[in-house]
Amino acid sequence: MATTAVGAPDPAPEQPPRGQISSIVGVIFAPSKTFADIVKRPQWMVAVSIMIVISIGLSFTLAQRADWVEVAKDQISKSKFASRQIDQLPEQQKAQAFEQAARRSKIVREVRGFIGWPILLLFVTGIYFGAFKLLGGIRTNFATAFAICIFAHLPVAIRELLAIPVNLVKDPSLIDPENFLASNPAALIGDVSGWSAVPLTALDIFSLWSLALLAIGFSAADPKKVPLGKSFGIVLGVWASIMLFFTMIAWIFS
Repeated sequence: MATTAVGAPDPAPEQPPRGQISSIVGVIFAPSKTFADIVKRPQWMVAVSIMIVISIGLSFTLAQRADWVEVAKDQISKSKFASRQIDQLPEQQKAQAFEQAARRSKIVREVRGFIGWPILLLFVTGIYFGAFKLLGGIRTNFATAFAICIFAHLPVAIRELLAIPVNLVKDPSLIDPENFLASNPAALIGDVSGWSAVPLTALDIFSLWSLALLAIGFSAADPKKVPLGKSFGIVLGVWASIMLFFTMIAWIFS
């Protein structure tokens, strides 16, 4: 009796590679699937370019709208050392010192729009990549970790984008160039100074969102070595250490 050969089922067709714009959208709405694709194809140029453009837009908005003399006065008043130095000056020299500080702060803000994101992302990648290598034994490379950190910080870029129209209509005297959107306790409380401003600012909705994405991204890079729970533990541990370090620095110089 003749037998009919049963052919093996056709393999499922490979999914086409996700485009960079699709990855940007996917990180917001479907982070687990998107990071699984990002770690296979760590392409990030479009995401970084968009983040830098947004940062430039925000920096020039703040540079043009903020009352930088008042900003300088507020920053100096928060430092006991700087306040003592200014208080010893005659009124005319004091006004000149405030003007010079305002010009410097404005220029720094404008320059930061161009180079802020690249420097921050390299710094953050170095810290988290080292932590996951040391504490989790993750099997990935720096390029993949860099792509994870870039896409994980898209919520912070969304915060900057939302801040542009907000600060365009805001009273210049109320603009804080360092805390430009009311998305954290420090901005909601308002008059926060000294070391307490650091943890209150760190508890930002968009920053916490980025921390969650960092944990998902690094877990996707090596789920066997770094399951999601362990990844969250490493991310939160690093974040808490950084926050405590800068809180201590602010306490020393306040």
